[in-house]
Amino acid sequence: MKIFKNSILVLGLIVLQGCSKDMLNQSPDHVISEKLVLNSVEKLDKLLTGSYNEISRNTYLGRILYKRAAVKGTDFRFVKTTYNPRDYELIGYKYEENSNSSGSCEDLWIQSFKAINNLNLIINNIDTAEGDDAKKQEILGEALGLRGMVYFDLARTFAYPWIKAGASSQGLPLKLSSEEVVIERSDLGATYDQIILDMQSSLDLLEENSWDQGSTKYLTKTGVKALLARVYLYKQDWENALKYAKEVIATRGANNLMGINSYAFEDYNSESIFELSITSQNSLGSNGLGAQFDLKDGGQGDIIATQTFVDLLSVYEGDPRAALLEEDKEGTQHAFVKYTNRSDGGGLSAHNIPVIRLSEMYLTAAEAAAQGAGGDTEAQNFLNTLIEKRTTNFSSNKVTETGEALKNRIAEERRRELALEGHGVYDYIRRGKDINRPADEHENTGVDISNLDILATDNRTICPIPASEVEATGMEQTQGY
Repeated sequence: MKIFKNSILVLGLIVLQGCSKDMLNQSPDHVISEKLVLNSVEKLDKLLTGSYNEISRNTYLGRILYKRAAVKGTDFRFVKTTYNPRDYELIGYKYEENSNSSGSCEDLWIQSFKAINNLNLIINNIDTAEGDDAKKQEILGEALGLRGMVYFDLARTFAYPWIKAGASSQGLPLKLSSEEVVIERSDLGATYDQIILDMQSSLDLLEENSWDQGSTKYLTKTGVKALLARVYLYKQDWENALKYAKEVIATRGANNLMGINSYAFEDYNSESIFELSITSQNSLGSNGLGAQFDLKDGGQGDIIATQTFVDLLSVYEGDPRAALLEEDKEGTQHAFVKYTNRSDGGGLSAHNIPVIRLSEMYLTAAEAAAQGAGGDTEAQNFLNTLIEKRTTNFSSNKVTETGEALKNRIAEERRRELALEGHGVYDYIRRGKDINRPADEHENTGVDISNLDILATDNRTICPIPASEVEATGMEQTQGY
């Protein structure tokens, strides 16, 4: 992985502003001493802050992953404009990725491993760094949890889902040290084992949440439990998915679910478990999430809801999620504006990025229970707890289904609740469900709409390893490409 060879340069740029004049004078002006950086808890903490920022960049959670998840599924589409959508995004929309033209996959791969390399520098050097032991433990806990999260996002994007071939499927190259060069791909079982090990190790180090306003901009113990519930759901380990989801629910409870009159995606709302802080200093402007879906204030607004999704939001009376629909470029009410700029400005995308929320935990618990970990009655209870907060007529919309009908009801609710939060197409893939997109819902997109359907087993539902990586390292390409 040739991009890692300049890691110390990247590290130096990240921490440069935090270095005192005296420290810089200990070496030539153009050199950042690796020893000074890696042996200081203070500097490693700054590198951790830099790692959060790397994860929030437009080439990772700040745009690509969430946008990709939306437009490759059934509920969102592009609007044809003069300059947008970008060609590389259309490649993904049409499922035309290949090893030499992988759309936005290459950017996501590079950015993810850039974050991993920074986190490896922290993990590998925190023990010997000079500074407070309690702070060391906190930094290491967050770094391990974040590394597990990044590897999980890579796994669900670049590896076939667990439902296809289980642990024996191709996994990822597991680079766990800033010094090593890894080109061999592990199997998917080993990849998930490492993700879970990182997160479990993180749990052992992090203190209980304070729940102070703004505290969820950092990865906390409850945040890691929530991520573990998500990981185990994808791994189809229903018992552990239910276990961790219930632990999060026990900590927060239904009283923290947003309700009919309080459903707003403000920073650090009551459902926040982990979100990425976006300020005027790191706002992505027109490259950020808000600008992709919102036409106001100079936003691009190039992604709008399909009629299928609009109809889905009209099922419940008084559903506050339907109120997020606004006028779009075509003059209809299909712009789904979940992300809005805060009043103090900072760019077109001056809003935090939710990574995981309490409502997802109710949906995860419901699905895991319905899959056999708890049974249909428990699944209904978790799902009804959420639905009661999303309609003014709960008696008419209460869940009574069982079996496959209940599982489908849960999947529908995930589409309503978690739209534009990085789930979309991944929920289809991990459940082995084909993606069917009616042509009449994808007109005026600027692309050939003759065939937008795809089987869940098609290799194009996941990204190929970028050709540049394969050429540089000889890494094995994904089967099917």
